[in-house]
Amino acid sequence: MTSANRYATSWENFWSATTGAPGEIFWDADPTHAAQQDLALFKAYANSQLPLIDLGCGNGTQTRYLANHFAKVIGAEIAHAAVQLAERTNGAANVTYRVLDVLRPDDAQHLYDEIGDANVYMRAVLHQLSPTDHATAVQSIERLLGKKGILYLVELSSAAEPFFAKLIAEYGPPPGLARVFQHQITPGMLHDNNLDSLFPSDRFRLLGQGPSHIRTVHSLPTGEVVKVPAFYAIFRRR
Repeated sequence: MTSANRYATSWENFWSATTGAPGEIFWDADPTHAAQQDLALFKAYANSQLPLIDLGCGNGTQTRYLANHFAKVIGAEIAHAAVQLAERTNGAANVTYRVLDVLRPDDAQHLYDEIGDANVYMRAVLHQLSPTDHATAVQSIERLLGKKGILYLVELSSAAEPFFAKLIAEYGPPPGLARVFQHQITPGMLHDNNLDSLFPSDRFRLLGQGPSHIRTVHSLPTGEVVKVPAFYAIFRRR
């Protein structure tokens, strides 16, 4: 089975089994804490009249929020079940959802041919792929951006692995995270220093970067919300 088929099957199973119960989707944070945090970092670089693609949109929680700030927003996901859920629960007049696999650059090209240059918002996507597939995913992103779009990405940092180890040792695995593993999805890490090789300076211009976090839906017994160490970066094609 190819990487693309394996990812598609795992995520299709994950989203097909999603019921909408509170806390079920580990990273499905309130967008006023998630997308709002990200928007403050990249909005000044993005042309709001260009379409925005929420790549890896899940059930569309962040997508619908971002639609308040861009003329047209497209939520893209690898799983049909996720797209169907997003359409039911997070629709808006200027939002559409569609299936798109970043490991199939021709799919990205078809979308580009349809809508032209676009901004891309990507929250915790690349670290879920095998490192051997990162370059293919970047090819897809490059096609979507065209000449005018910007990419905003936020990914788990190298500090995430010890963070999770300590969290699980003290409190056990959060139910939402355990559910990810049950579907044979094994998130990895994207180290900050991988950016130079993934987005080389002869093809991409780095507009900004810095530390961040991925806010989750899981709260500790102390009442503290789990925020996983992450980093962000903003790119434009040269």
